[in-house]
Amino acid sequence: MNDIKKIDSIISAFEKNKKIIIKKTKAFEKIFSLGKPKDIFYELVYCILAAGTSAELALKTVKIITEKDLVIYATEAEIIKELKKCYRFYNVRGKYIYNVREYINLNYSFDIRKLINQFDNSVIARNELAQNKEIKGVGMKASSHFLRNIGFKDLAILDIHILSLMKEMSLIPKNFKLTIKNYEKQRTFSENYLIKLILIYLN
Repeated sequence: MNDIKKIDSIISAFEKNKKIIIKKTKAFEKIFSLGKPKDIFYELVYCILAAGTSAELALKTVKIITEKDLVIYATEAEIIKELKKCYRFYNVRGKYIYNVREYINLNYSFDIRKLINQFDNSVIARNELAQNKEIKGVGMKASSHFLRNIGFKDLAILDIHILSLMKEMSLIPKNFKLTIKNYEKQRTFSENYLIKLILIYLN
């Protein structure tokens, strides 16, 4: 499949699922504006668990550890114990979840909106979350994923599949790294080319 056909297939998939995407996007927006602090925290937990595994497993695991709000009140050992029942990286991710919960509790009264609202825009928020040493397990991709899931629409989630396709199409070099600088380069590219191309096809 040549590059034009690949782009055509992406645009076709977007157009086919446009209504679903719009509906889901509106649901995401309500989480940040209307959701409870725990709803936003659960999205962060999901993104921590989704890194390096499937979305299905992460969703299943979140459902288990959020039952009766366990993850909000449990000790680190209790969180790890629950994760061990269904999740491969239970020790490391369990510690990440516990530590970020305690950090948000101590500094933001368990409302992560207070942290996010400190920043002027979503790009700065994404970069700061990714670089915050108190929020482990959340890099550039996961922080973009988290912010998208709570209603921010202008951030790319550059996962392994997206990066692989972009390398195939020579849009990025083979040794591309997920740094802040490289994310900004891709933002410029999307604004100048891909997004405009999609709009042309859909109008």
